[in-house]
Amino acid sequence: MIKISLMKVIAQSSILVEIEILKAKLASEGIQSFIQNEFVNNVVVMPINQDYFLLVNDNDYENAAEILNNPESEVN
Repeated sequence: MIKISLMKVIAQSSILVEIEILKAKLASEGIQSFIQNEFVNNVVVMPINQDYFLLVNDNDYENAAEILNNPESEVN
């Protein structure tokens, strides 16, 4: 039987670097995440204002939210 895990949006920004920093913060804690719309400006000829979304597994959402909301946790 195949188990399908749903993804939830944990963060949203129009600045890709902000999302990449949050992704690195989660990775340092062992939580895998994905950036939606990461390559949009590579496909479109003219740059567009696009929101980026950081997605985590539904099962990791609460831990990820706690990590991202903890100001004492820093990316090394």
